[in-house]
Amino acid sequence: MKLLFIPSLINEDWSHLHALLAVLAILYACVFASVLIDLFFGIKRAKRLKIARTSFGYRRTITKLTSYFGLMLMLSIADIAASVILKMPYFTVAGVIGIVAVEAKSVLENIRQQEKGINEAQKILLKLFENREELQALITFLNTQKTEKP
Repeated sequence: MKLLFIPSLINEDWSHLHALLAVLAILYACVFASVLIDLFFGIKRAKRLKIARTSFGYRRTITKLTSYFGLMLMLSIADIAASVILKMPYFTVAGVIGIVAVEAKSVLENIRQQEKGINEAQKILLKLFENREELQALITFLNTQKTEKP
């Protein structure tokens, strides 16, 4: 498929121009979807940890989208300039791969954090079970102290 941007404009080959714009739209949609997936897992983690979801966190997502789309726009402009030589939007594709990789790493970190929390809770419960006699003695001591005070 011949997807040169500038030559398509010069030769008025609108079908190739539409195909290039469709490819770019798909690439931009991939970036948007990856940010939304990261947002979903971030909110899910915050709910699980009972962390308040504030407008600050949501603004960070908007800032991230703005930065990503600014980068994508610059890469798309570079692809347009390079379309005299290159047939595909290689710069934009490379940018999308990088952005999606960063967002995938963020999602995996959220998932690992969830697993880590479960493992830590299991370790704490095991320690409590191993030291149950000391805990029972402490509870008994605290209860006797409460009842002795008028």
